[in-house]
Amino acid sequence: MDYWVPSLSSASQIAGGDPEKIPETKGKGEASISKRKWGKPPHLSVLLELESMVPVVFSRCRETVSSPVPAPSFHYGGRREARAPRRPRTASRTSGLGRAESELFRPAPRPRPRWRPCPEACAAATASCQHDCVGICLGSGATVIPAGPHVGFRFASYIDDYMVLQREPAGAVIWGYGTPRATVTVTLCRDQEPIMKKGTRVKADSNTWTVVLDPMKPGGPYEVMAQQTLGRINFTLRVHDVLFGDVWLCSGQSNMKMTVSQVFNATGELSNTAAYQSVRILSVSSTQAQQELEDLAKVDLRWSKPTSKNLGHGNFTYMSAVCWLFGRFLYDTLRYPVGLLSSSWSGTPIEAWSSRRSLEACGVPRSGSMPSDLKIGPSAHSVLWNAMIHPLRNMTLKGVIWYQGESNVNFNRDLYNCTFPLLIDDWRQTFHDGSQGQTERLFPFGFVQLSSYLSGEALHDGLPQIRWHQTADFGYVPNQRMPNTFMAAAVDLCDRNSPFGSIHPRDKQTVAYRLHLGARALAYGEKLIFQGPLPQKIELLADTGLLNLTYSQPIKVQRRDDKIFEVSCCSDHQCKWLPAPMDTFSTQTLALNITSCHDTPAALRYAWTPWPCEYKQCPLYHLTSTLPAPPFIAPITNPSSGYHSRTAK
Repeated sequence: MDYWVPSLSSASQIAGGDPEKIPETKGKGEASISKRKWGKPPHLSVLLELESMVPVVFSRCRETVSSPVPAPSFHYGGRREARAPRRPRTASRTSGLGRAESELFRPAPRPRPRWRPCPEACAAATASCQHDCVGICLGSGATVIPAGPHVGFRFASYIDDYMVLQREPAGAVIWGYGTPRATVTVTLCRDQEPIMKKGTRVKADSNTWTVVLDPMKPGGPYEVMAQQTLGRINFTLRVHDVLFGDVWLCSGQSNMKMTVSQVFNATGELSNTAAYQSVRILSVSSTQAQQELEDLAKVDLRWSKPTSKNLGHGNFTYMSAVCWLFGRFLYDTLRYPVGLLSSSWSGTPIEAWSSRRSLEACGVPRSGSMPSDLKIGPSAHSVLWNAMIHPLRNMTLKGVIWYQGESNVNFNRDLYNCTFPLLIDDWRQTFHDGSQGQTERLFPFGFVQLSSYLSGEALHDGLPQIRWHQTADFGYVPNQRMPNTFMAAAVDLCDRNSPFGSIHPRDKQTVAYRLHLGARALAYGEKLIFQGPLPQKIELLADTGLLNLTYSQPIKVQRRDDKIFEVSCCSDHQCKWLPAPMDTFSTQTLALNITSCHDTPAALRYAWTPWPCEYKQCPLYHLTSTLPAPPFIAPITNPSSGYHSRTAK
């Protein structure tokens, strides 16, 4: 049963007979009272003597029987035998009466209450209480009280049945709230046998307790039990069916928020869950806060096994399709548990997901607002960081994937090459510190380079620029400013017929697949291709009218395109972009015809439009991996110093 007992003030209200006024509590557990502590049934008046929130459950019924002595002392663990009465002081006086005669003068037996278990009464009263309730059985009745956040001892909001904890080499962090100065012992059990115990005390300043488990191999299921001890009062919390594996956090805006019911082949994807019961999912509620929260205010979907219902719970609600599909691809490779947390909100800029310190470091102005046609979710500084990311900081993570940027196409776009790298660095530092060093300082961080969507003339250059800024103006990752990051290019995954608007392409399977390739390379050290080809050298061939590109990877020219490459042609500091049609090519080189430029060719760019190509029909891909060449812009030097000499302005 899921029980809590209210605090000191709550007990007063119960004694007043008004359970509706009792503050709500939240959690799972059962209590025990030392039999040496109590000498009588623990009536509500006893609760009033407790100095702080003490979780106790009473499950006793009362029956009246005849007894020659007062009621025996209460024993919580079971019925206690009555002791033989001591001889009254008067019986020891010289009266000429023997023991047999003195018994005749003892008081007549009087009824006394005897306490016995009453599971039927409790079960009936708590039949509708699954998790968030208080159950108190007193006398012959029972009271069920809704639970809430104010009772002292509980796990953090996201520690629950079916969760996944981070496997070795890191240690998983278990934390929660308790009564100040109480001791807490966390026990990890397998098949009801304890295999690990960790102890700590509840901090008086924050009412929190934290333990770090020893590193565990992937697998399960396990049970995690936490017991709080204050004096002779114990309270126990349990969560069941816990697995150890890799935990990934998924965040961003609407393209991360889209559910499996919104993607291509939704029916088939929703039915494909039986083989993935070790991929566990959790979805954070869309909430905002002005200050950093210690714990989540609300969870939409508690840790769960995947089902067609919780994966396809309407549009933009519950579990992220990209997150789920990414985890599913990982599981197919890893073959051990994967935990996925989705924390996203549609129509939100990066400023809402960033801490105040990182925004200040980039000089982001506090004034200004998003264009009305793009504003859907909150855009105020740090409000989603405060409510939906910071509360997760104590969790040990394997990595993060991110799908966001559309809301910054026309909102602080020129700062995105600072705000995004600093968001990554700040999240890394925060999770590293919050997990007591268990989450890697430079944990893997993957993101989706934005896809194409139909837009007005005002956004014509904004979308290519935000794609570029997503890489900190390098065009590729990892790089000096974004170490240990990976990117899934989605420039070729356009969807002009999407019922959710072209800004929301439905092919999330390919997005997730490309992300998982990056994770396998960066997070798991596999040697594989995880991003499309970029030119390693750009060389102007004098007197030929050709610009020669040498790639570091073998390329596949899927089709010739006369407009997707453009050359910046400059004269007297005036430049304009002209098409550079594709000419000859080999497995690692491509020649562009730039004869249209009669002046000085200063720079080259590729796929620098909101809609560079139709679905999976861009001209350049990796020869074998079907990964598209990402957009880039680069200077032309003669002799060439190579593409990696940074961006053209």
